[in-house]
Amino acid sequence: MEPIMIDDTSRETRDGQDMPILLARLSDPDKGVRAEAMHGLVAIGEPAVPSCIALLCDDDWRVRYRAAEALGFIGDGSAYMPLATALGDRKDHVRYMAAKGLGLLGNPRAVEHLRTVQLDENEFVRRSAATSLGKIGGEEAVAALRSALENEGIEGVRDVILAALREADGG
Repeated sequence: MEPIMIDDTSRETRDGQDMPILLARLSDPDKGVRAEAMHGLVAIGEPAVPSCIALLCDDDWRVRYRAAEALGFIGDGSAYMPLATALGDRKDHVRYMAAKGLGLLGNPRAVEHLRTVQLDENEFVRRSAATSLGKIGGEEAVAALRSALENEGIEGVRDVILAALREADGG
């Protein structure tokens, strides 16, 4: 496939003319191509959100992962519930990226959803949820992080939770 060079100054990308190509490239077997496509969708911004939300139901977990990543980076509030739902995805990579995306959105309503994945079987999902709780901050996030700290047995995850607690407390 011919590469599409994506940068923030690309008028075509900002106008969304490349969106069908970028969406198709999320299924490419090459990880770099998928990453480039995701960045192109982020450059398009809000017009790419409905398509990215729809891709959260794709059969390929790599497509769902990149769609969740794009939604987080775009930061559109309409991605909140789709990302919260993606926390229940069967693939841990998608749950990880959904947790990260919710942190990037910064919606305090996400605290309850992120609290549920603090017991996820995958430590990287738990790390991502803790980091997002730290970004969101507030009393509820601090309470969720304290609870997670009590239940966490892996030292590396505990370190992430402690850093998130410092961030959530404002320093």
